[in-house]
Amino acid sequence: MKSIIDVFRMEEVSKETRAKVIIKLGRAINDQYAMNITEGLVFELVSILDPDNDILTDNHYLRHK
Repeated sequence: MKSIIDVFRMEEVSKETRAKVIIKLGRAINDQYAMNITEGLVFELVSILDPDNDILTDNHYLRHK
């Protein structure tokens, strides 16, 4: 989870790119632990970085927010 927060705080990369990386890291962490544990955090951080991102209307993420 720390890696997700670290990416969120990066200033060197565009907000859209950070949002994409956060989504991928969330999926990787979920796969590693075989659980849906990152969706709430990913949803919140992506909504701040990229309010037009498709995951903000995805039922999978909305269930965990």
